[in-house]
Amino acid sequence: MESLIEAVVVNYNAGDQLKSAVSSLLAEGIEKVWIVDNASEDGSSAFAANLGGKVSVLRPGKNIGYGRAANLGFSRSNARYFVVSNPDIEVSPGAIEKLVGELEIDRDCALVGPRILNPDGTTYPSVRHFPSLLDAGGHAIFGQLFPRNAFTRRYRMLDVDHRDSFYADWVSGAFFVVRSDVFKKVGGFSDRFFMYLEDVYLCKTIGDRGYRVRFCGAAVVRHEQGGTTSSRPIRMALAHHRSLWTYAKLTKSGWRKVELFPVGIGIFARLTISLALTILRKGAKKPEANQT
Repeated sequence: MESLIEAVVVNYNAGDQLKSAVSSLLAEGIEKVWIVDNASEDGSSAFAANLGGKVSVLRPGKNIGYGRAANLGFSRSNARYFVVSNPDIEVSPGAIEKLVGELEIDRDCALVGPRILNPDGTTYPSVRHFPSLLDAGGHAIFGQLFPRNAFTRRYRMLDVDHRDSFYADWVSGAFFVVRSDVFKKVGGFSDRFFMYLEDVYLCKTIGDRGYRVRFCGAAVVRHEQGGTTSSRPIRMALAHHRSLWTYAKLTKSGWRKVELFPVGIGIFARLTISLALTILRKGAKKPEANQT
């Protein structure tokens, strides 16, 4: 029997945040939560044993990445709508109802994301454009050094009122609701991405199939932002930029493959800046760590 809405939470050493995330999902009417545990070492999924049939833990035996883990959870689901969620989120009251409402109203809309708040209450730019080559290059080079530059502002839609609802190119994979039939039709997340950019490519694939993506500013989710990855910043930077290159190769065809050369230069420049800033930040923290 088909249920209305189920969810997958992809977990990797999320600690107590995982339990809070699952609790907030259940409180908002999610009928079943699938936790896919990517070989966590902190025992964070153990609490699910006391929650009966509403929560199940799937253990692939190794870290298979975000998209593949979400696909695994989806493969066990039997629901009309499906939530994909990070383990370090908290769903605000009414958010799920508002997101599903967007999908109920518009049959052409296949995926909808909420307004995501940082821990300090500020809005995270979770809805963005597919950038032009110029904006992509400008954001790659200047985004980390001058985050309010014109290229980044356009790409991240920083001048848009994020309390509104509107159609979008793509929304963050940290949390969204998708029609199960469409997610199945497009093959779910591409397994070419281990983590990062899998959400961008999914939204592009959905759009290429004639469906639409929407952002709902009235639905609010709080996100701790990188709580499970901040301990390995260099490895995450390398994974991010590898995914950028993968995305570029998948989305350039025909004569547009010539764009891969400037795109590659931009990605390399961005990686260089990212690694330099990471090393500087780590160096700045060492004196504090040595204080007694």
